Amino acid sequence: MERVDEEEVEQIKGFIDMLNYESTNGAVVLVEGKRDSNALRALGFSGKITILNNHRGLSRVVDKLEHASKVILLLDMDSKGRYLTQRLLYMIANRKSVDLFYKRRLTEITRGRIRRIEELMAYRHCITMSNPLVDLG
Repeated sequence: MERVDEEEVEQIKGFIDMLNYESTNGAVVLVEGKRDSNALRALGFSGKITILNNHRGLSRVVDKLEHASKVILLLDMDSKGRYLTQRLLYMIANRKSVDLFYKRRLTEITRGRIRRIEELMAYRHCITMSNPLVDLG
């Protein structure tokens, strides 16, 4: 990944702070896999994450999200991620608030360089160096 400027690091920190705030209000972040979850945790996200690949089938994931006040979809920006996003929107939107703002915001912040959520791990060092209180768990 090319060099990351300070403003971008600050925006990523703000992005994680906003996700943490959403999560304190009952939102659940939905990601595709364990590496996506690990990347968010490494950057300081402490809220509830549901991992799509831990469930057999989309309907089981939708059932698991039943108690969430809001579902934040943070699926990858590749063809599989776009397909899954559309399917989940169709399955959840009539029952629950589904938020795509964060997916769009991430694309804006990284100017499209981050295509998969796990790639956020590239920011780990920058963020932990400027914030020694982040739990690297």
